[in-house]
Amino acid sequence: MIDLRQNQSQRIAQKTLRLLENQNWLIDGRIAFYVLPLAQRVILIFDPLALRRPEMVVHQTFVHRLSTALGGCRVVPTNSRGLYLQVAYTRPVLAKLETQPLDLSQQPGALHVPIGQTQRVPLWLPITEMDSVLIGGTRRMGKTNLLHTWILSLLHGGETLLVLWDGKDGTEFGRYAARENTLAVDDLGEGLRDLNSEISRRKELFRAESVNALPAYNRKTRAKLLPLALIVDEAALIPDELQETLSRLIAVGGAYGIHPVIATQRPDAKAVQGMLKANLATRIALPVPSHHDSQVILGRSGAEKLSKAKGRLLLVWNARLIEAQAYLAPGEATSQLPDTTSLLTGRELRLVQTAIKEDGWFRVRDIAHRARESRDWVNDIAKRWERMGYLTSVRRNEKGHPKGRKLTTALLGAAGLGGSADMADQADLVFIETSTTERKLNE
Repeated sequence: MIDLRQNQSQRIAQKTLRLLENQNWLIDGRIAFYVLPLAQRVILIFDPLALRRPEMVVHQTFVHRLSTALGGCRVVPTNSRGLYLQVAYTRPVLAKLETQPLDLSQQPGALHVPIGQTQRVPLWLPITEMDSVLIGGTRRMGKTNLLHTWILSLLHGGETLLVLWDGKDGTEFGRYAARENTLAVDDLGEGLRDLNSEISRRKELFRAESVNALPAYNRKTRAKLLPLALIVDEAALIPDELQETLSRLIAVGGAYGIHPVIATQRPDAKAVQGMLKANLATRIALPVPSHHDSQVILGRSGAEKLSKAKGRLLLVWNARLIEAQAYLAPGEATSQLPDTTSLLTGRELRLVQTAIKEDGWFRVRDIAHRARESRDWVNDIAKRWERMGYLTSVRRNEKGHPKGRKLTTALLGAAGLGGSADMADQADLVFIETSTTERKLNE
């Protein structure tokens, strides 16, 4: 009989050993840890004398990496009477992808940025491991919000220098100008010149120490150099004369600890051609209209099939395609609340705010439950708002099953939200999808 528990224990032990080897923590000739299989979990018992940095095996960074390597299995560390990791055999139940506010207390390490909530675990990745990043997606699908969560996380970590350019005269990134270790530039050319000067300076420092990369330099010297992230909000706005300079920076910057993050809402070959030639290492796609756009960003199709929910994304990582829901940056969360005069009662306004959190869907049962209101009252409101043009009629899927109503710009205006373009765009997308479905049903 095959002992499945033994096979699972071996798999966990092999993954753990591989991570230790990658970190160069193993001391040759010693057994790093012992494996104790139990009914629901395996316990890894580490020998502190067999590891160069024994305290790191119970650190949240290593725990997070091991959990990710095991596909989301829960890993619980303890060092009260030794160094132990308790690892569950099974993965957690898949969770529904929902927008959640950014929680910086969950940041695994100072260099980690949030990708989002996957169906198994929150996903954070070090900016240094991603190296250089391309982020693409249709307008108003959450690209800039994702960049804000990354900036806030790196500022919270306090171990990264930031150069920011939004192409909008500081409208987006100007708010960070006064923050420590941050340079928000209006002139991208000036920012690139500063970065190239920093590359030249670091090149001389590396040459003096006979090293060829930032981690090696920091290990060898007392004067530590911080990694540096260049975050560009819109590739299509980059002047043509700067394309070559930026491409060179992407190609050589990683060795000197400079990590470009290039975002675009126009994921066509022309807008990102130079950056693609320079081989941006990590690709993230938010919803796009066609498989061609997905191919430009990810090198494969898939992003065109994403839910048209703001912040939904696909990431190519370790040869795997990962779907996640980006976290909501604090500034973005407050911008969804009304800031002008509302024509609705406070009770009605709560229904609108609840529906916005549901990506604009007004499903009576869900809204009543989340707003803690009577279903009959919410149903009466829904019918009245539909007659007033505040809600669309009930949308149906391909099988004719009801999907719910959708908020309209008229209702958003009545709620004091000024007819949010985000919600209007999403309502248009849903209307197009539903019209196509209805046409097919009629045929």
